[in-house]
Amino acid sequence: MTGDAMSYQAIYRRFRPQSFADLVGQPGTVRILQNALDQGRLTHAYLFCGPRGTGKTSAAKILAKAVNCEQGPAREPCNQCPACLGIQAGRVMDVLEIDAASNRGIDEIRDLREKVRYAATEVRRKVYIIDEVHMLTPEAFNALLKTLEEPPAQVLFILATTEPHKLPATIISRCQRLDFRLIGLQEIADRLREVAAVTEKTATEEALHLIAEEAAGGLRDALSLFEQVAVFSEGEVTADDVLTVLGSVSRDVFYDLTTALQQDDLQAALLLLKDVVHSGRDLHHFTHQAIAYYRDLMVALACEGDSSILGIAPEWALRLRQQAQVLGVGTIGGILAELHRLLTQIRWSQRPRLLWELALIRIFAGDTATENTQLVEKIERLERRLACLEQGGTHAVAPKPAPVSTPLPTPKMISRETAPASTKAYKSPAPDAADPLPVLSREWPRILEQIKKESRGAHGFLLDGRPVSCDEKILQLEFATDFSREMMEAPENRQCLEKIVSEMLGREISVRCRQNGALPQAKSANSREELADSAVDIFRGRIVEG
Repeated sequence: MTGDAMSYQAIYRRFRPQSFADLVGQPGTVRILQNALDQGRLTHAYLFCGPRGTGKTSAAKILAKAVNCEQGPAREPCNQCPACLGIQAGRVMDVLEIDAASNRGIDEIRDLREKVRYAATEVRRKVYIIDEVHMLTPEAFNALLKTLEEPPAQVLFILATTEPHKLPATIISRCQRLDFRLIGLQEIADRLREVAAVTEKTATEEALHLIAEEAAGGLRDALSLFEQVAVFSEGEVTADDVLTVLGSVSRDVFYDLTTALQQDDLQAALLLLKDVVHSGRDLHHFTHQAIAYYRDLMVALACEGDSSILGIAPEWALRLRQQAQVLGVGTIGGILAELHRLLTQIRWSQRPRLLWELALIRIFAGDTATENTQLVEKIERLERRLACLEQGGTHAVAPKPAPVSTPLPTPKMISRETAPASTKAYKSPAPDAADPLPVLSREWPRILEQIKKESRGAHGFLLDGRPVSCDEKILQLEFATDFSREMMEAPENRQCLEKIVSEMLGREISVRCRQNGALPQAKSANSREELADSAVDIFRGRIVEG
């Protein structure tokens, strides 16, 4: 038993690709390398870039075998000759794999420069595989430049990195760059199914898809997770086994949570949260899952439920699309904005459950509007339109006696203004002559309330912003986060705010948004009260109503 335990090899190592045909999800890269081998146009240095677990190091070793195979150079290594077997086992001294993270200094690169001058002794060509090459120091890169540009004819350099942007341009320009892409969900699931068959371990399709989703495009991560779940499971690997090992919750939880939101059932949502907390789940990870779920809802609405874009199983893509159509993009965007705020707060909080409960209450608050409040809002809109008509010089029939008596103080305004013409007594130029920003600042809470009843998404984004300037045609808003600014610039959100502000000011207003991490401090209460009194005087007190 001890011997078996010592000889056990991890699944991701056991199933590491040994030929180009085994590389999963990299057809473009494989074609370039195989054609170069066929045509004798193999360059002296390659740079393999891409996320972790996508096959960069495996491809480098396969290329080293193909170059030195006794049957080649060939499109595929034979994996049977002494050269192929020796490289595969790591016994060939002429094929050297260097970890740049632990050999990153100039001394190691100088030593490499000395060794490359000597001819290969065991195989046809020397191959240097430098993994995580971005970890080299600037001095080491400088020492490598000349050797990389004009290496001896029998030397092949293969550099691999997950962060190519950290490499000097002088290094990149001396290599042929090949980019490894993230592996698709279905490709990973198919590979896991093959591995399960070889290891005589059964797994449900849902479990394989969950593992593939968690791997996020990295096959090595998927194989490691599959091995962990296979050890945990006593029989067939199920979706529940995967969720338990990951410490995650099922997507059904978020589906039920969203259904409760559609039904305006806050109690059901809080009960779902209680179950999650009592099951021992980490609420920080739960928040990440929630953001991913509502991102999927947003994308499902935009791409009409295309599972290949969503990166999830087709049956779930259909369910998400149906749910997203009920919610609408504005509501989903508002929920995402709230969850992003929650994520920043929950990281350091000692009471994450409380923060989640408060977030749910805020999200559900938009669904509590009754028909009576909507009717009141319509009446307020009509009153603002009548006020705008009066300011424009067109006297409509006033619904209340108060506006009839308001023209009496008009001579006071004329005497204060020093204007000789009596026609200035009309309020039509008032919106242009007076700065409307104090009025908007004072009425901003009412504007937010009205926005909430028309678009909860826009309301959520506007909570991060405030008006900073307003002229005859343009209202400028400033946002604390770039995310809220981008979402507020969406036509449906921006037009909703423009309509409300235009009705209030009596003229067409366009909204412009900008982002600023540190919002300016609000004006003092006394200053704002003075400005508000001035605005009330100019607008005959009509805007005070509400």
